[in-house]
Amino acid sequence: MSKFQNKIINGDCLKELKKIPNKTFDLVFADPPYNMQIGDRLTRPDASKVNGVNDKWDQFNSFEHYDDFCKAWLAECKRILKDNGSIWVIGSYHNIFRLGYHLQNLNYWLLNDV
Repeated sequence: MSKFQNKIINGDCLKELKKIPNKTFDLVFADPPYNMQIGDRLTRPDASKVNGVNDKWDQFNSFEHYDDFCKAWLAECKRILKDNGSIWVIGSYHNIFRLGYHLQNLNYWLLNDV
């Protein structure tokens, strides 16, 4: 029985993932920040503000900062997945295409997009 079975780990994912041995998990389920509030300036084409998450955990200084964060946690997830493991990533139109791009660049095999 794995020491991670039935355990919730609360912390900075980039720090906590590094503590997990290689090839530990069959499945990673990820619901990452959607990056909906870049500098509190997310607006629609008509310039109206998008009211969404406005919490610190979902705020990044730029798309590049968000991309760096995503590449880092996705790389760690790949490391901790078993060779035949799977990752399920939840997203919205705000982030899912960026995540798909990073998944492909990290040599994940994309099976489906729902």
